[in-house]
Amino acid sequence: MSIWKKALATIIVLAIIAIGTYVLLSSQPNQRGGGVLASPPIRTFVTLTTVGVSAFITGFGTRDVISRAIATRNRLKAARQAKKV
Repeated sequence: MSIWKKALATIIVLAIIAIGTYVLLSSQPNQRGGGVLASPPIRTFVTLTTVGVSAFITGFGTRDVISRAIATRNRLKAARQAKKV
């Protein structure tokens, strides 16, 4: 994946998070101790979204590390075979 695609994906994910946060905070009524974010379903949704986004980002990092390790192993194997010939 090119750097432009990664940057675009990052911008889109951050924009979705920003819009979701804005919608949740702007729809909160002016009540003391209440509001949309105080209700259990919304708190659960925000928690699961945060965990999901973190797992999504970590998954990309893990995939990148694994692919680099495999590429390095393949290069070393090819170098050893070329040396034998």
